Amino acid sequence: MSTPSLSLIYLCLNEQQALPRTLDEALAYCRAQLPDWEILVVDDGSTDKSAEIVRAYAMREPRVRLLQHPRNLGMGAGLKTGITASTKAYFCMLAADGQIPAAEVAKMLPKLAEAPIVLSTYGNRPNNAVRTAISRSFRLFMRAAIGVDFALEGTYLFPVAVARDEIGLQVIGANTFFFSFELIVRAKRLGYQTADSVIASLPRLDGGGSRVANLKQIKRVADEVIKLRARISAENP
Repeated sequence: MSTPSLSLIYLCLNEQQALPRTLDEALAYCRAQLPDWEILVVDDGSTDKSAEIVRAYAMREPRVRLLQHPRNLGMGAGLKTGITASTKAYFCMLAADGQIPAAEVAKMLPKLAEAPIVLSTYGNRPNNAVRTAISRSFRLFMRAAIGVDFALEGTYLFPVAVARDEIGLQVIGANTFFFSFELIVRAKRLGYQTADSVIASLPRLDGGGSRVANLKQIKRVADEVIKLRARISAENP
């Protein structure tokens, strides 16, 4: 299978320290390995110089585009903005902190020969006991609540037309990282198959941990799981 055109959607919130390294690595990979690509940076209400940095890159490389939210709206909203603006056949979600280098996408692209949607898990990211317990419990909760039968830890490759035209971004209610799970759940309900890949991740440049794993965020995501179950029940009485 030939490599499809690809939008790399970077979600950004106050990442001025990491952005230059992230964008330099992404541009090196795209220019060397991808036949048709664009880099979309969704600035989700940053208050630092993130947007200014992206503008400087966009001045030098027109395939880099900045998309901005006036305030922080969440990962799901950022993905909706990026997917709406995409001009390519596929999109791949990445974080502007550079934890998943763009070059890791090369491990995923061959899997498109097996299925139109490619998911990823980490091969080198050991969790502490508490994080492992939370992750396992949440996977069991999603399986019981909405029948999630797939593993997703990192990024994924997804057809833009399926997300935008067949599913419709307006029907996805999640604004947290659960947006991606809801998108994939809905694609599988339409009959789309998924393939799995293993990728590597890097530590955050600032040495901090994940911004996702906190009790307030976990409660928000749990609420979104329950709301999705209700929506699916209403759509299929």
